[in-house]
Amino acid sequence: MSVDEMASSGMERDRVECGFIPLVDCAPLVVAREMGFAEEESYDLVLHREPSWSSIRDKLALGRLTAAHMLSPMPVAMSMGIGGLPTEIDVLSILSINGDVVAVSPALAEAIHKDGPLPSFSDAEGRGKRLIAATQDQLRIGVPFPFSMHAELLYFWLERLGLKVPQDLDVRTFPPPLMAEAMAAGEIDAFCVGEPWGSLAVENGVAEILLPSSAIWNRAPEKV
Repeated sequence: MSVDEMASSGMERDRVECGFIPLVDCAPLVVAREMGFAEEESYDLVLHREPSWSSIRDKLALGRLTAAHMLSPMPVAMSMGIGGLPTEIDVLSILSINGDVVAVSPALAEAIHKDGPLPSFSDAEGRGKRLIAATQDQLRIGVPFPFSMHAELLYFWLERLGLKVPQDLDVRTFPPPLMAEAMAAGEIDAFCVGEPWGSLAVENGVAEILLPSSAIWNRAPEKV
């Protein structure tokens, strides 16, 4: 039934206020809205671009959003009341797997390359050892949110290489769109973020991608 037919019949669509962060894996929601798939199911899908994951968490908990594009660990943290109001959240679908990158600053990349050609792009152990060897002080690394697959991947990866995590790291939180700016400002030495923000940092000359998240854990659930 078309929108005009629905209007003439007196039917109303259920309004769904859905928050999202501008990342590649918000595509299923955008496609559902723009291609009319939500409309075909009698939903008025209203998308709200949010500045950060904490904004999405808080608005969902307070009822200002009815659904959201979220990091996969967030519903678990919300249900436990960690970092915010205790809120029961139902996960309906996995929107994406993998899709993150680990990138380093140009200065750190130069130090890593001094020991010769890097191991394969998929060699998380080899490249991780080179990263640790090139880091003189505590590694300052950015993640989009404390309860995220980004943080989980970094902790799993670096702990297996001998670091105590998170104690041996200086973990800093930045919204994905601001990650490249944080790197350019010298606030972090490395980051793990979802695309396209890693590629944007490379295009702007402020970062070099060290490895994809799939090299650490293939098919890791990223967004839900």
